[in-house]
Amino acid sequence: MDQNYKKNYCFGLFLDEIDKVELREVFILAKAKKKEFIKNKLDDLLKVIDEVSRLWMNDDQKIDFVFDNLKNIGFSKGMIKLAINELCRIFSYDNMVRRINKEFGDIRMLDQWIGQDIKLRAYPIGLLTHITPGNVFVSSIDSLLCGVLTKNINIIKTSSKVGNFWGLIWVETLKEVEKKLGMEGIISDNIAIISYKDDIIDFLNQYNDGVVVWGNYDTIKFFSSNFDPKKKLILYGPKYSICVLDSQTVEEVIDDQNFFKALSWDVCLWEQRACSSVQTVFIVGEIQKSLLEKFAENLSVAIRNFEIEQGELSFDEYTELFKFEEISMANEALNEGKYFERVFLDYSPGFFIGPLNRFVCVKNVYTLEMLKESLKDYSEILQSCSIRTKNTDEFIDVLSSIGIYRFVEIGSIGFSEIEAPHEGEFILRKFSKLISRYKV
Repeated sequence: MDQNYKKNYCFGLFLDEIDKVELREVFILAKAKKKEFIKNKLDDLLKVIDEVSRLWMNDDQKIDFVFDNLKNIGFSKGMIKLAINELCRIFSYDNMVRRINKEFGDIRMLDQWIGQDIKLRAYPIGLLTHITPGNVFVSSIDSLLCGVLTKNINIIKTSSKVGNFWGLIWVETLKEVEKKLGMEGIISDNIAIISYKDDIIDFLNQYNDGVVVWGNYDTIKFFSSNFDPKKKLILYGPKYSICVLDSQTVEEVIDDQNFFKALSWDVCLWEQRACSSVQTVFIVGEIQKSLLEKFAENLSVAIRNFEIEQGELSFDEYTELFKFEEISMANEALNEGKYFERVFLDYSPGFFIGPLNRFVCVKNVYTLEMLKESLKDYSEILQSCSIRTKNTDEFIDVLSSIGIYRFVEIGSIGFSEIEAPHEGEFILRKFSKLISRYKV
């Protein structure tokens, strides 16, 4: 790996491992940049981001380079390519315009005042630091670009698992595009990507206007307790997702290989590390045990034949998966379920959180009310649901009342809808503040 990719990137410069004194200088410099960055035209930012996305889309040479240097994250080359292409799709010019118009009502609001008597304009929060996760490596750039589009100054603190490599190779392309378009530094001089092992909460409280946290329960709890309550704290904590079918649907699709292929995408995509990944399939309604077993077996086959190869598991990941397989086989011996490779048909109700890496639980509950009862204690950690039932409106009404934010067709849960909110709110709106003026 080129030594530059092991460094930190701070507003146009590559720095070696930074100490506390240098980190303070990074935050001071970031704070000083806020007034100038807001003057940039949104369309210029869109053009640069779009061109970077075009250069990365389906570039096998770049994909190979990322894979060779990020084998530790557990994604295969095929999964890395899909993740990068999905990021590029989201941040294409047309999709960014659609998204901004949806979230703000009028894209011009990020450049100027809009309205008659009451005028509105979207201003940035200011200096945002993004605490990024290690579960899906492209998330750091996704969060960064949302901050850029809303004209914040952005610092990315990378996870120890992913490190700075992905962000720095992306910045390399960004700088090339800026030079090509005659807009050198328009974005790259206003972002930082850093790794820092020690706690940075004191710097955040002193210099930041806001913090975006993508993290596990302990990370969310820490920032909730320690970040200055007078400032903007945006939290995206651990979430879990499900699939819901009714028994009539199962009877109809039981011999449909295309259905199980679609469902396997909901289970296998991103190796179940995304909040949208399905870990439990609920089948609602009375159904023969033999049909449940056939359903689980068909899903097992589809998962094992998933068209994107699985990445190499770490020792800890393999151990966790092995543990769940052993528990599942023990439960089968106790007549509490039946195990098919990567699929456990569980005869008990309740919510299931598994070992990830393409392991899913299938459960049968007799009524929608029983499903609600199974999930009600988990409302704070539920996110998405892929669904196919005969009375979808009724199911969505009930499930949304206990915390599920998003409903999609089978096979699409792991992909983003451009104009949809995230966990009940628009991200770009959360990264902004709407300022109003009335007759002045």
